[in-house]
Amino acid sequence: MNIKAFIRKLLMDLEIVNLTADKKVYFLHATNANAPYVEYEIFDEYGVEWAENKEIATNFELQVDIYSKGDYTELENKIKEKLMSAGFVRDMAADLYEEDTELYHKAMRFTYTKI
Repeated sequence: MNIKAFIRKLLMDLEIVNLTADKKVYFLHATNANAPYVEYEIFDEYGVEWAENKEIATNFELQVDIYSKGDYTELENKIKEKLMSAGFVRDMAADLYEEDTELYHKAMRFTYTKI
């Protein structure tokens, strides 16, 4: 399974999508989504191990964004739980507020090493 399909399968888990308004997650950008919703993207990937001039391990840097009109703690915790149990390492998280859309925004970054 390729990395994008792997991530999508994890984030489309019913415990996650049932906490979203549209019952799905969006790759890169949501258009006309109802809050709360989740966007995700791989923002970087790079080799971390090589053997005989071939890349044998790759790090994938993932950002997951939650947009909500209110408390998103349950959604945040489910996403962290699913990704971390699948081998992702959480790198950072930030609580934000988007003035233009009047939505709360949780940005979370994770790293996954594929061998």
